[in-house]
Amino acid sequence: MSNVTREKIYVLADEMTGLGLKLAGIGNIIELSDERTGQEELIKLANDESVAIVIITEKFAELNRAIINKITLKPWPVIVEIEGPEGKMEMETNTLKELIRSAIGIEVEF
Repeated sequence: MSNVTREKIYVLADEMTGLGLKLAGIGNIIELSDERTGQEELIKLANDESVAIVIITEKFAELNRAIINKITLKPWPVIVEIEGPEGKMEMETNTLKELIRSAIGIEVEF
């Protein structure tokens, strides 16, 4: 039996979403861009036994769909997809408060 403790939460997201989640208290943010899709980071996190949850924006999840499908065959880490600023939004604009609420389910006042 393993004594592995999965306690870390990581975020793979654009700069704006990353900032919003930093304000919500998540410290492990990996900011991605069009040139840096997160493939290497996602594989590394999937193999890290301390990682419990990987939050990834919809845009980068789509770019890494094959890898995510393989990761989700295992129980850990849990992959949570959230909308980013360019995601399939019901409204044209989205505030940081709404992104945080969508991602982790809490209201943040700032």
